[in-house]
Amino acid sequence: MKLKNAEINVGRLCNNRCLFCMSGEDRDQKDPWINPERVQAEIRRHYVEGARSVGFLGGEPSAYPHIEECVRFAKDLGFQRIALCTNGTRLSNKDFIDKLVVAGLTRVTVSIHSHRPEVEDWITGVPGNLKRKLQALSNLVELRRLGKLPDNVSVNPVLSRRNMRDMEAYVRYLHAEVGVEDFRFNFIWPQSRALRDETIIPRFEEAVPWMLNLIRVNERELGLHVTFGAVPFCILPKPFQERWPLLEKYFYDEGNDLPTSVSFPHNDEVETVDRFDWHARSRDDYRTKVEACSRCRLNDKCMGIYRTYLELYGESEFKRVQ
Repeated sequence: MKLKNAEINVGRLCNNRCLFCMSGEDRDQKDPWINPERVQAEIRRHYVEGARSVGFLGGEPSAYPHIEECVRFAKDLGFQRIALCTNGTRLSNKDFIDKLVVAGLTRVTVSIHSHRPEVEDWITGVPGNLKRKLQALSNLVELRRLGKLPDNVSVNPVLSRRNMRDMEAYVRYLHAEVGVEDFRFNFIWPQSRALRDETIIPRFEEAVPWMLNLIRVNERELGLHVTFGAVPFCILPKPFQERWPLLEKYFYDEGNDLPTSVSFPHNDEVETVDRFDWHARSRDDYRTKVEACSRCRLNDKCMGIYRTYLELYGESEFKRVQ
C-alpha cells in the first residue's frame, strides 16, 4: 500500500532564478518565508489525516531558515519518509546536509538540468551553479551508499530545447561521475519568462526522438530508473503506444506517484492556506484535453496537455491512440 504523501510550501524565496519557475519574477518582494509555527501546524494536520510521507517545497526549501527544525519536527511526529525537493545549491555544504539527515531527512530530489555549465547557468541564472550542484549530488549519493538516505536520491531535470539533445550524455555523466541512478525528466511547463518563448520550449514532436533514444540506450545498456513527466501518450510512435509495459515504465510515473496533498500557506493578515490534491490540480487546472482525447483508448490514464502549451503550439500534434 502506498504511503499517503503531503507537500508543504515553506515560501517562494529562492537562490536561483530559473527561466521557467512557477514562483514568478516578483516572488522575493511579495512572499517572505512562512512562519515555522504555521509550517509545523500543517505537518501535524497532515499527520492526523493519515499522511506518513512529507516533503518540503519552495521557492528553495533548503534556504528556509527553519528547515532543519521542521524536518526534525516531522521525524519526531512519526513520519516515515521525509523529502526535500531542492535546486541543491546549499547541499554542496556537507555539514548542512549532514544536519538535515540527522534531523530525519530520508530522500532528496535535486533539480539539475544539464551537465554542461553554460546550459545549467543559463537556465538557473546563477554563474557557477553546476559545480555546486555536482558537489551536492556527490554528498547525497555518498550518504545514500551509507544507508542514510533510504528513500533514495534522484534528479528531476526540466526538459527544454536547450537540453533535450543531451539527455543520453546527461544520464551517462551523472551516473558514471556521481552515481545517480534515478532520473525524472519533466517536459517544460510554459510559464514565467518561458511562457511563449519557442527558443526555450520545444514541440513534443521535436523532443520525442531524443526521449526514445535514451529509452533504447537504457533498455539495452544502462538499466537505470528513467521516467518522463507531462508527456501525452499520443505523441509517441504507434509501436510504442501498443506496448503498455514500456509506456507504464517510462511515461506513467505521474500515475504511479504517491497520492499527494499540498499545503501552500500565504503571508496574509488572516493566514490563509491553499490546500489541494496535487494530481487533481495538475490535471484539471493546469492541463486540458483536446477533441481527440475523448476517443483515445488511453484517455483515462493520461493527464492531458498543458494549457499554455496549446496556446503556444495548438493541438495538431495530438491524435487519439487507437
